Parts: sequence; C-alpha cells; structure tokens
Amino acid sequence: MRRWNLGEQVRIRFAGVLAALAFVAACGTDVPAGLADKVESGCPGLLKPEPLAVITKGFVVSEVNSVETNGCQVFVSTGKQVLSLGLVAYASQEESERLTPMLCASGVLDSETKSCEAGQPGDEGLSVHAVAGRWNVRVHVYELSVNDEIKEAVQQIIEDLRSSDKTRNS
Repeated sequence: MRRWNLGEQVRIRFAGVLAALAFVAACGTDVPAGLADKVESGCPGLLKPEPLAVITKGFVVSEVNSVETNGCQVFVSTGKQVLSLGLVAYASQEESERLTPMLCASGVLDSETKSCEAGQPGDEGLSVHAVAGRWNVRVHVYELSVNDEIKEAVQQIIEDLRSSDKTRNS
C-alpha cells in the first residue's frame, strides 16, 4: 500500500478543486435560444444575455428594446416589464459619486460595490443605483420575487457596464 506524502496530497486536492471549478465555469448560465440576439439587437452595449437569463429564469423574453439612447427595457411573454436599466451622465466621476447616494434609500453607497438599493414600493422588485465612472447606473427589476441570484445578476449588469466602452470612453 502506497502512502501519499503531504505534498502529493495537496497537489491531488488542488487538481481536483481546479477540475471542479472548470466544470462549474463551463456550465455557466443557461442562456435560452434567441436571447443573445434579442439583447444584442435591442440593447447593444448596455446589457449582456447571461445576467438577463438569470433574472428572467422561468419566463420567455418577448421584447428587449432601447427607448432612449442610454436605456433599455425587457418584457416577458405575459406582457409584463421585468427589467429596465439606464445611464445618466454627470460632468465627472466625483459628481456622480456625490449625487448618486441621494437616490439611495440609505443615502450612502456601499463602499465595496459603489452601489445601493433605492426605495421600492411593495415586496416584489429591486431598484439599484451605482456609479460607473461619470455615470449613474440604475437597474430596476419589476414584479419578480428577488433572491440572492437576482441581486448578483443585477450587480453583474452593473459590473459589465463599468467595464464597457459605453461608460469608460464617454
């Protein structure tokens, strides 16, 4: 019977952990057929299909559109609007960081995420404001029971916008 030394055990366990992480990453978010095309044609540069798939899980997305240059709306087959997002430009990042907290229920931004929840009437839905450079990002989720998965998807939308050409180059 072979005995494994500590170094071999660590290497084997580390390889196992890496394999598990690769498997989870490969599975990713299941994006329904056609959703990526709807997002790209309806909200180019504003929204990615993966976080939207998380938010609309269990629904069929019927429409994704931009009603304004820096805004986007998402509707499901029941006719309900489930998501809207928009960007408001300020003169500078400092101004955005100063004014965005005024839109927050708490009056302050979370120091780690530079975002906050705004007051939302009723139990269903979520409204988040965040700073992305000189931009205020607002994301509203309507008429859905909000769980941690949806909150993470909203935060991912914000992170995607922060790293997009839309907020970095203008």
